[in-house]
Amino acid sequence: QLGILLGPAVGGGLMWLLGPAVGLLVNALLYLPLTLWLLTVPYTGHHRQGARVAPRPPMSLWEAPRVLREVSGDRTIVAMVALAGFGSLLVGNAYQAQMPEFVQDLGGDTTGLLYSVLLTANAAGAVVGGLLLEGGNLLRARVRTAILCAILWCVAIGGFAVARSSLLAFALLFVAGACNLAFGAMAQTLVQLRAPAPVRGQVVGVFSMSQQGLRVGSGVTVGVLGSIIGIHWSLGLSALALLLITLSLLAFTRGSEAKP
Repeated sequence: QLGILLGPAVGGGLMWLLGPAVGLLVNALLYLPLTLWLLTVPYTGHHRQGARVAPRPPMSLWEAPRVLREVSGDRTIVAMVALAGFGSLLVGNAYQAQMPEFVQDLGGDTTGLLYSVLLTANAAGAVVGGLLLEGGNLLRARVRTAILCAILWCVAIGGFAVARSSLLAFALLFVAGACNLAFGAMAQTLVQLRAPAPVRGQVVGVFSMSQQGLRVGSGVTVGVLGSIIGIHWSLGLSALALLLITLSLLAFTRGSEAKP
């Protein structure tokens, strides 16, 4: 999650410092050492000791509804999967791809500095969100907290969509980055903790499929729709739709944290 938010900021900074062509090339080459190292890492991340466990067959896309039916009695799991899925489907990170047009509307210069600054604001917020989660245990993984962070994310993204000040846009993207990482990490933690042990891997797989795979939908809700009605309207309406869904999930999960 943090890497997804940091990536555009690093790429934008390199493009600003080195120019579009060289910056893009350097950004791509940064992945090469990690890719080569991963070729040497065992599939499980460590060498198994003792008896080998027979691997379970991989879960297909069509089995996701079955897995969700098995855990449908736990409202927290259902809500967290829905929260991650709808967040990716309606907003995701599509606004980052539209950032050049937002920068142009904010009166950005031709050097690309404002573009890099806004992407960095989103990434810096994600770093702060991670510190709040891990440092000092300031944000605990709770259903209500995760949904409230998602609500704040919707408000921040919606505010950014209509912002006409670069300083306000910077502040809103900073808040959005922190809230995005916070509710995403908390949602995944809650799913992992509450999923029944026999199907925990499959449930986490469905969550990841929802959180990452449905990002393609935001290319339609923000990108394609934005080409028709304008990116400010498309992002604002997407954030509003997600806000309404998130508020309904808050009501849906009321009293669901009784289970440890």
